[in-house]
Amino acid sequence: MTNFRKSLFLVSFYLLLILVLGQLDSADRPIINFASYFYIFAILIIPIMVFIPALHKAPIYVPSIFFGAVYFALFQMVNRLNTATDDVAVVLLEFVLLEIGVWLAYQLAVAIDHSESMMDALAQGTFPHDSIKLDEASDIIKTEFSRSRRYHRPLSLVVVVTSPHDDQSSKDVLKTLQRDMMARLSAARVGQVLNEVMRQTDVLMQDRRGHFLILCPETPLERAMLLAERVCSILAEKTSFKVVCGVSAFPDEALNFEDLLHTARERSRTPQKNIQLAQEAQSHESVA
Repeated sequence: MTNFRKSLFLVSFYLLLILVLGQLDSADRPIINFASYFYIFAILIIPIMVFIPALHKAPIYVPSIFFGAVYFALFQMVNRLNTATDDVAVVLLEFVLLEIGVWLAYQLAVAIDHSESMMDALAQGTFPHDSIKLDEASDIIKTEFSRSRRYHRPLSLVVVVTSPHDDQSSKDVLKTLQRDMMARLSAARVGQVLNEVMRQTDVLMQDRRGHFLILCPETPLERAMLLAERVCSILAEKTSFKVVCGVSAFPDEALNFEDLLHTARERSRTPQKNIQLAQEAQSHESVA
């Protein structure tokens, strides 16, 4: 956490320095007359670097070149004389400050990623499970869809959405970092329980929202609904979470994984629809 705090302090100091330099006056005239777009660009660099993984996961020279190119493109397109001077020394100072900002934002983004990785590792070590990140499961998903299409076999998806019963009071009491850590530990515990419930042929995945997905080969909708009911029952018994599941089936309700996932997520938001599907599943099961 030391690197994270250091990076956060340096980024804050960097933004403060830019604002102070822009406000330095002599005889009621600014000593350094930065362009207005420079301020906006310098501030936007921080969230762009933090929230776009492709930039901070690449080598540092990649975002440096990218933001430098964007700055000079703005320099060519915008008439600086409306808000600032076109003095070469000021332009070079702006460029240097922006590159420093890119480097500081890069360090902050890397520190955040490192902290999150440590928390994920701690959560996984506390409650080990075999879930796969959804972004890394594309080959498995393509394989299962290809097999279902080729042999005309059913394929279902179960989305598991959980939240603590005392979620609101937790938000009021716990600090941001504590909430984040508790969310990761909770997700790891859910993954561990799901591992115990799943069949060997099922594939457990986790999306960026922290929701778990169970891909069920050779499973029609009615059997997937029964699995979802079992998952909800066991999770409610072994954890203190509210559990809602959404289920969808290929090819009856979706022709690709994106539509399958969208349908399952929508059903996780409408419990009444899940009850109706569960009743239909039970009736089909009894007839069979």
